[in-house]
Amino acid sequence: MLSVTSTLALGAVMSPHPSSTLSLSAVKVPTATRATRVAMSDKDELKAIEFVLPTGAGLDGSMVGDYGFDPLGLASIDLNLGSAGDKERSKAYVLRDYREAELRHGRLAMLAALAWPVQELLSPSLSRALREPMLVAETGGRSPSVLNGGLEQTPVLATVGIFAALIAAVDIYSLKLKDERGENWLPGDFGFDPLNILGGAPLAAKRDMQEKELNNGRLAMVAVTIFVIEEAIFKAPVVQLTPAFFTPLYAYPAVQEFFNGAFSVASFRT
Repeated sequence: MLSVTSTLALGAVMSPHPSSTLSLSAVKVPTATRATRVAMSDKDELKAIEFVLPTGAGLDGSMVGDYGFDPLGLASIDLNLGSAGDKERSKAYVLRDYREAELRHGRLAMLAALAWPVQELLSPSLSRALREPMLVAETGGRSPSVLNGGLEQTPVLATVGIFAALIAAVDIYSLKLKDERGENWLPGDFGFDPLNILGGAPLAAKRDMQEKELNNGRLAMVAVTIFVIEEAIFKAPVVQLTPAFFTPLYAYPAVQEFFNGAFSVASFRT
């Protein structure tokens, strides 16, 4: 089951869509007119500036996750297929679409960055426990993917289809929200916060949480790309190529000796 997340993330990271390069620069939304400001409540206006500011222009670092890094100037190039009929679309709306794509890719990559090594670590144990074929046997212990192979296995194909359908459902829901909310639409906001983590949080706290999500997503996209390249070149599972990142602390001899010594002293004293 974990293989599908890794496979889908590979597609996300290596996708030709401009979102795969990340919209790291920020072209701000032009200053809102007085009529627009009157129509918006204070709450809506605060919500609107969480990801895209209604004032200012240029790379001033005001947008969440904007570090001024866009050497190819991709943030100002509209490659969205939906813009074919509107060549004069505002750069602010172009950037907003790129941010939505970046968030989706980042979230999927975070799942894959976890699923990829966990699958390689647990697949042998789960296969023995469930008495089922080991799905990573065909690939030499590597996660099934486009480059590694193994995707033709029936359980993998079925899982890929299920996850693809779920992603399509999220896309359709996202487009619906975008149409319904209009100017108040925020990239990546699906209204899903079951633990109410951001409920009642001040704007500064929300921006901080959003920046952490972006940075973790960007790091995850890089990590999954490295997993793919490493396994394609060296033909070995990433958990074997870089064991220091995937070996639990308790498995290190030095840690075991420390705990053995600590418990032996405690037992002696009792």
